[in-house]
Amino acid sequence: MSSENPVETLQRSLRDLMRQNARAGRVVVAVDALDLGEAMDFAGEFEKAIADEGTAVFHVSVADGAPEVREWLITPFRAGEAFGPEYVAPSDAVLVVSGRFLHRPEVRGLWNFSIWLESNPPIGTPRPELPDAEKQYLRTVRPTAEASVIVENSDPSHPVQVFGDFC
Repeated sequence: MSSENPVETLQRSLRDLMRQNARAGRVVVAVDALDLGEAMDFAGEFEKAIADEGTAVFHVSVADGAPEVREWLITPFRAGEAFGPEYVAPSDAVLVVSGRFLHRPEVRGLWNFSIWLESNPPIGTPRPELPDAEKQYLRTVRPTAEASVIVENSDPSHPVQVFGDFC
């Protein structure tokens, strides 16, 4: 039996997957969920996995949909200029952006890699009714189809990568 932490194992696996397509440079990763706190917590753990490889990493949480994220965060980060709360990224760095609605068409092209967090109630527990904005986001944007990776995160101490079969 392994004493390895399942959160650390998954986070390292996701980091390695991100690195398959983005080996160096300034990389931007989105962690999207319907629950902002869940996205922030997961992004914080992902940030640790990136820091463990010796890469400079920054984490910024944004408002729903991040309508102005390109101007005040992404463009300056990629240019090596001051961004967010006055950070400046070296030439090899990762910016982890956590929030809600980050797979909307107007922002999804900003991410080199994106993670969608699924959270389901325990079996036998009724699913709570979602607000209309969340229902519409799931129905029209389909973050499970847009994300680089889907993670089932109902139990944050045991997240699991989900492999969707769209065939």
